[in-house]
Amino acid sequence: MSLLARSAPLPGVLVMARALRVHAARPALEPVLGPERCAALERLLLGRAVRWGLELPPGRVIVAHDPADSEPALRTVVADEAELLAQRGDGVTARVTAACAHAFDSGSAPVLIIWPDLPRWRRELALGALGDLADGCAVSVGPVFDGGFYLLALPGSVSWLATLPECTWAGHEAMGLAIAAARDLRGEAGMLRAERALRRPDDVRAALADPLLDAELAAILRR
Repeated sequence: MSLLARSAPLPGVLVMARALRVHAARPALEPVLGPERCAALERLLLGRAVRWGLELPPGRVIVAHDPADSEPALRTVVADEAELLAQRGDGVTARVTAACAHAFDSGSAPVLIIWPDLPRWRRELALGALGDLADGCAVSVGPVFDGGFYLLALPGSVSWLATLPECTWAGHEAMGLAIAAARDLRGEAGMLRAERALRRPDDVRAALADPLLDAELAAILRR
């Protein structure tokens, strides 16, 4: 029996999406790419993350977006099969917690919360996360090299999320805070391999040096 089959009857993917607008998408990359290419990169990475989620059985994807009025723009990137949900709450912890609670309430369990920052999404990431949860972990964590997460997987409760301080989401201490929170709940944290996101100028340079860089992404990064 596959890990996907034995971990839960209806796993789902929750994508925490950012603004797609020019001058709002990935401002840290504007000195390297410019605002138009940053917006194009945001659309490409979001589309890839959503497709990855839709390809995982049973293909349940919720895209939590900010700002609330960005749904028309999102529909030009996101497949109709994905549900769109406006983010709500003050601060990242509240927004992630509220969106994850909606995913659980709508019948998804476990939930893989992802941030559309990776150049490539591999099926093995889902297999690893769901395997951790199937083995009894309270959470499975996918860290980004320079801080924060690209993936958090939870088995069926948002109580773990609600305990995380705001500094968790982008800082170098993210992994330690995640492990501590899981242990406070008397659970273990599963660990996925660290990945490089596309968030900073150094990430762009690393991607351009990668011999596996695909042509679609290279067209944005090299123009």
